[in-house]
Amino acid sequence: MKIAVDGPAGSGKSTVSKVVAKNLGITYLDSGALYRACAYIGTVTGKDGAELVEAVSHAELEFDTTGKLFLTLNDTTEDISTVIRTPEIAAKVSAVAAMEDIRTLVTDKLRKMASKTSVIMDGRDIGTHVFPDAEYKFFLVASPRERARRRMKDFEAMGFNKTIDDIEAEIIKRDKQDSEREHAPLKKAADALEIDTTNLTIEQVISIITETASNK
Repeated sequence: MKIAVDGPAGSGKSTVSKVVAKNLGITYLDSGALYRACAYIGTVTGKDGAELVEAVSHAELEFDTTGKLFLTLNDTTEDISTVIRTPEIAAKVSAVAAMEDIRTLVTDKLRKMASKTSVIMDGRDIGTHVFPDAEYKFFLVASPRERARRRMKDFEAMGFNKTIDDIEAEIIKRDKQDSEREHAPLKKAADALEIDTTNLTIEQVISIITETASNK
């Protein structure tokens, strides 16, 4: 079974998908984490363009059973689960994710990860590109202000101080970049169930997805 959960930054995709995975006893895969990992690889190696694609092609990315992401690069393995969530990486990921060769590499990695088990995967093009044949598709949305509020809480928890206005501006900018990119843009699949999470609790969204995937 494959469940696709798409939507813009801060719509609640990852938070909800992790719990739904536990509820249904399936594997959670965070596609956005892989694109963040690619941006991180570019940062630590100083590479971009074709050189970055080459570096990513030789890197190993694996999730453990708790959802932590490990990167093996040049025979060194590290847990990058936290460092890829910093504002520095967040500012770079959209441009990296827009690269066709990077998207091809990440899509291949995701499909391999999902080839042997039931999964719920969140991202921006899961239902339209990575798994267009997914049995269940959801598209989460929320107002830019509400998404900025959620992101601000995440940044504060990591010790970063940013204003909600700055975060909202960054979210709106990324929405535009993700929606207008040439390769696999952010887009709702025609057969996806749209859920506006602006005024819903996390528990309510989890319930909708869990019940739909359990009863359909």
